[in-house]
Amino acid sequence: MKKDRIKKVLDLKGFTKEQMEIAVKNSKEALEIETAELDCTVSIFDRTVAEFNGKQGSALVDAQELDYFYNYFAYLNRRIEQQKQTVTEKITEVELKQKALMNAHWEKRLCEILYEKILDEKARDTLKIEQKEADFKFISRGSRR
Repeated sequence: MKKDRIKKVLDLKGFTKEQMEIAVKNSKEALEIETAELDCTVSIFDRTVAEFNGKQGSALVDAQELDYFYNYFAYLNRRIEQQKQTVTEKITEVELKQKALMNAHWEKRLCEILYEKILDEKARDTLKIEQKEADFKFISRGSRR
């Protein structure tokens, strides 16, 4: 009876561990996507700065074009800051899920150890009973002679 309950708990812990592994994998993939988006935005910012510097060095830039560049720089800068915040949140999420996965693994391992102990105890009890029966048969044969 005890063995069956522990086996069910062990199965549940195994399922939980598998679900946590999937959650960690999904979180890491989301982090990679957000990091790639940040890298892309930073790359666009760098290319735009290079373009702006090239225009300033080659010819006169009118006020409207300067305004466009500065507005675009401000937009990209806000976007980069937002994306940095998103990446930081995703990193935190991955770390939390990894900790939860470690806990799930630890709990499953504890259940496995408990299950093994119960099986060992049951095997010892069975051996004791068999040994008692063998001793009884041996003593019974000896007293018949």
